[in-house]
Amino acid sequence: QSLQSRLFGTWAASGDEVAVFQIDKDSLYYIDEDPIVAISYQFAGDSMSLDYWGNTIVQHISFRKDTLVMKNKLGEVNCFVPVK
Repeated sequence: QSLQSRLFGTWAASGDEVAVFQIDKDSLYYIDEDPIVAISYQFAGDSMSLDYWGNTIVQHISFRKDTLVMKNKLGEVNCFVPVK
């Protein structure tokens, strides 16, 4: 299973049961926003580049078991768990 395909699905912040975003093959959707916000992304190697309203944010992607770990260039780490 490719690293990118492991991203597909719905995710909640680790320790929380509330779904925050959903990822498909070309977009990340903030489903906790009203209306839902869609952000396009590109995936290369082990990084995801997101276009946040004209700013490009690069997240290094890794997994610890089922937990999605995203780390940005500032060293900030966010962990997300899959929502069934």
